[in-house]
Amino acid sequence: MKACVSTQLLVSHFSFPYTMDKPRLRAYLCCGPNCGPKGAQALVDFLAAEVVRNGLDNEISVAATGCQAHCESGPTMVVYPGPIYYQMIDRGRLSRIVAEHFIEGEPIKEFFWTGIRRRIIPGGQSQVRPMPMPAQHTHSTPPRPEHEPRPKPKPPVREVDDFKW
Repeated sequence: MKACVSTQLLVSHFSFPYTMDKPRLRAYLCCGPNCGPKGAQALVDFLAAEVVRNGLDNEISVAATGCQAHCESGPTMVVYPGPIYYQMIDRGRLSRIVAEHFIEGEPIKEFFWTGIRRRIIPGGQSQVRPMPMPAQHTHSTPPRPEHEPRPKPKPPVREVDDFKW
């Protein structure tokens, strides 16, 4: 498995100013075993450079992650707070995400990830994990059905032998 390293600009050696207490946004690009060969390493470096070029390095952090389980539509990126999942990331999409989402504050709905969360394991097998779609995400929890309390079982009655030897 390749590490998330590019020959142009190494994110591991790329330093953001230490003055960033808590970033306004955090962007995580998948560099897992399926997204890495699709050029995800270079995209992490490109996004980090775009953030600096636009003067956002005090507000936005960029990091590479392992598999985000969106293998069929990768490379993918998740942005927090949110989470907002973007799919099929390329340089053009990243430039637009920086301009519209990071600068103007408007996430780009046409790039949102939609689908079943599926991690492709080496050997061609897939692992499916149900996950709500971004548009269906709600902050309220569904009501739980009420159950009548079950009676506690009583301990068995034991006969006591008071005879002492």
